[in-house]
Amino acid sequence: MDKEQIRNIFIEEATEIIENLDVNIINFEENPQDKDILNELFRGVHTLKGSANSFGFTRLGEFVHHFEDVLDHYRNTDDVVDPDSIDTFFSAVDIIKDVMWREVEGDESVPDNYEETLNGIKNILAREKTSEDPMEALADLAAEFGDDSSNEKEEKKKKKKKKKKKKDQELKDNQENDSEYSEESYNADDIRKLKKQIQDGESLYHIKLTLDDDIYFRGFDHAKIFKLLSDDSRVLDSWWDMSNVSELESFDPERSQIKCVDVFIATRENEEDIIELFEYIEDNEYVIKHIETSEDQTPEPEPLKDEDIKFGNRAEDIEEIKEVEQTEPTVQKKVDAPSKKEDSKTPQRRKGDMRSFVKIDTHKLDELFDSVGELVIAQNFIAESDDIKSIKSESVSKTINHLSKITRLIQNRVMGLRMVAVHDTFEKMKRVARDASKKVNKEIALEIEGAETEIDKTMVDSLSDPLIHIMRNAIDHGLEDSAADRVEVGKHEVGVITLRAFHRGGNIAIEVSDDGRGINRDKVFAKAVERGIINEDDDLSDSQVFSLIMQAGFSTADTISDISGRGVGLDVVRSAIEKLQGKVEISSEVGKGSTFTILLPLTLAIIDGMIVKSANDTFILPTLSVVESLVPSKDIVHYMKKKGEFLDLRGEMIPIVRLNHILDISQERPEVTESTLICLENENGKYALLVDDLIGRQQVVIKSLGPTLSRIKELSGSAIMGSGEIALILNVEELHSFEVSKV
Repeated sequence: MDKEQIRNIFIEEATEIIENLDVNIINFEENPQDKDILNELFRGVHTLKGSANSFGFTRLGEFVHHFEDVLDHYRNTDDVVDPDSIDTFFSAVDIIKDVMWREVEGDESVPDNYEETLNGIKNILAREKTSEDPMEALADLAAEFGDDSSNEKEEKKKKKKKKKKKKDQELKDNQENDSEYSEESYNADDIRKLKKQIQDGESLYHIKLTLDDDIYFRGFDHAKIFKLLSDDSRVLDSWWDMSNVSELESFDPERSQIKCVDVFIATRENEEDIIELFEYIEDNEYVIKHIETSEDQTPEPEPLKDEDIKFGNRAEDIEEIKEVEQTEPTVQKKVDAPSKKEDSKTPQRRKGDMRSFVKIDTHKLDELFDSVGELVIAQNFIAESDDIKSIKSESVSKTINHLSKITRLIQNRVMGLRMVAVHDTFEKMKRVARDASKKVNKEIALEIEGAETEIDKTMVDSLSDPLIHIMRNAIDHGLEDSAADRVEVGKHEVGVITLRAFHRGGNIAIEVSDDGRGINRDKVFAKAVERGIINEDDDLSDSQVFSLIMQAGFSTADTISDISGRGVGLDVVRSAIEKLQGKVEISSEVGKGSTFTILLPLTLAIIDGMIVKSANDTFILPTLSVVESLVPSKDIVHYMKKKGEFLDLRGEMIPIVRLNHILDISQERPEVTESTLICLENENGKYALLVDDLIGRQQVVIKSLGPTLSRIKELSGSAIMGSGEIALILNVEELHSFEVSKV
């Protein structure tokens, strides 16, 4: 593995850790008594520190080290983290993000508030230590002036107990995170041999040393620790993990490369005395565990009998299962509750049944999906081939159908590999909501629903920025300006922002709603007229008026804040969502609140489309934009001088757009009443697309158009049909950007 690969691994793992820090701090702020969250924070920061130091990122390593000290203090004491400290934690995470990328890119500078935040972290620790029990401070003074009294001994005993409690917590953390040392160099036979060496009055202890690579700079090494242990104990055996030691040419004698050392000692000292030997070693660098040597408390496991072993689907297992299934109803009638003995016979999950995970480069998944797409095209080609259809054979037809089912199954399975839950993206929004609410001084509650909803991985990565803009807009513009304003209109003083994901048809819908004042339709309409976007006599629906706020530079804010009001943001949302082949819908009610709904396809690799024909060419319309299709009668088709053709669709006048004229593929003018109209909807409203024929609905694999055709804005991609014909995918947003055909 070269340096570039290692660097990429570091970036990936560090980014994941930092994202989790934000989420964990938010969760800890909501549950300040939950030590498990604090421990998770500490483990993440500690891992990040080790990775940064191993890459020589000293600025990041120094900063994270001090952050780790603060977290370590809180997790080993009962001190309460105050709101100011939580703010400092968030600032620290921002610094860590910034410094990490500066280190990776070789930028030797630091953020402007680096020193300020670092001093803030140090001050937290200094403040907490100053506020400790004053009796401890008096004991320290007595020790300083040589007062060897019983009080000093008592304080020393208290410190030992405190350190033991701290080590117990450290042991718990290491057991929870034991994956780092999962492959031990010793086994159960070695432990049994060590137990036999224990003499009367002695106890057996296992000490795991995981010293940081800078241990030599601190004046310690493994030999000195062994010397301290051997003064009052017997070192029975040790196992050394030398897997990280470099070759002689690249060996650095100033850095420890010994990953882990397991030491077993026999001693008459108690655990507190052993812990005291490690007073100058970091708490995360060692774990002490007492091993019980009493045989009656640790009985040898009984060997399994052949009849107790159940592996795979052996013939005798299958027969046994059948017998159980046949007798199960009778057993349920006779027995109300199974005994412990019967419970013990319940088949348990074997080690081989445990789920395991592997990280795969997304590019490899894309390549796999492309290959499956080619397989689907080939299968469709076979199924629709006239030569194959001419073979009058039932077995051939069954084989073709079976191939189609398998191909569809493979396609769905590979699609599933690309799908991830929106949970992590939603969790990030907690930090966005917190920061935005503090900046505008509004108290809010964020409710999250449907976080388990899955979406294409490539879309998740592009979803964060649009959601951030919508969240900020909802908090700043959507909610009332103050708690008093909310109470005055009969609402709770705390504003509610709801983030929700769910399936709608064959698409994913993500909603951001608020219970605020709603959008003032008249104000938006007047602003649009003022800017020349619409005419004063235009008859627009509510949804069309609301969509105007997503125009570039459009804003109705009376004041500009740090997070919104400049007319940028929602136009970025619209552009970003359109790139994902989705759209944004806005609904609002004055005094009740507003809802922004992002509609997205399940994946960017496959599109669910309507296949249409125009001038003998095949085109595909995304079903997401299709409202309905119809063959109109004469009484609902109207002609307006100098404006074109219109369709009276249940009282709503919508323009008719001839596809062959828009794409300039034919100048023929078939009668509207003899053609098919596809009612489409884009950000400008509805329009009816006139085509020659509607073939049907089909899922197709999207192919890029190439550098030349991609410049045609009316097209968004292409697909290969089962017949081998290439069909162009139409961009619904751009088809109605031209003038409609004139009469």
